[in-house]
Amino acid sequence: MLASASGSNFGSQQTQRRMHPIRPLTIKQMLEAQSVGGGVLVVDGREVTQATVVGRVVGYENANMASGGGAITAKHFGYRITDNTGMLVVRQWVDADRAQEPIPLNTHVRASGTVNVWQQTPIVTGTVVSMADSNELNYHMLDAILTHFRLTQGNKHAASTGASMQNTASAVGIQNMLPGGDNKVLLTDLLISFIKQHGNGDAGMLMDELTMLAQRYNFTYGDVRTAMRTLAAEGKVYQTHDNRFSI
Repeated sequence: MLASASGSNFGSQQTQRRMHPIRPLTIKQMLEAQSVGGGVLVVDGREVTQATVVGRVVGYENANMASGGGAITAKHFGYRITDNTGMLVVRQWVDADRAQEPIPLNTHVRASGTVNVWQQTPIVTGTVVSMADSNELNYHMLDAILTHFRLTQGNKHAASTGASMQNTASAVGIQNMLPGGDNKVLLTDLLISFIKQHGNGDAGMLMDELTMLAQRYNFTYGDVRTAMRTLAAEGKVYQTHDNRFSI
């Protein structure tokens, strides 16, 4: 009976994770999300209980943290971060019995965890870690765009892909922040993001699969082939024995 109950609980947890995956969002999306009561946020018609955001630390929730005073007594570190689409408080639980220093100001971080609403403002509570690679910011923004695009457009091809892409970028608040600026997407970053999202780990993706996704953004097979050669030359992707590309 115990084993059965344990298995049932595990299955329930797995189902819960599938129902409410960690959603990549911009801060603008979180701030403009619809609140449906009980601290629940809805973005693109989907309930968001867990999210990932990125940004630069521009301040602390507790002024004492700046001098290290909050490191001993606080149960969490609260950071004010911005991704240039808005500002948000993200929190990381800490052990009050251990001396810990907060992440320094102007550090770029990734925050992942549970989404709560406090005083009518969304807060992400979980883990906050420094980003070692500055490209992570670009990848995250592209993930936010692709997720928004998939949820709002589905598998349908928009009448004007370029206009659809521009509207998507505007909806998540990064129309002037995409690599290349002026709503231009850097194809190499886009392809890396595709492989991260759809590559199933080391399995990777076929050239045709990458091309099909890239065509939504007006890129051709030739564009994708050239970009993949560039990525391979830079050591950012590799080709598997069955002609798939992985990172």
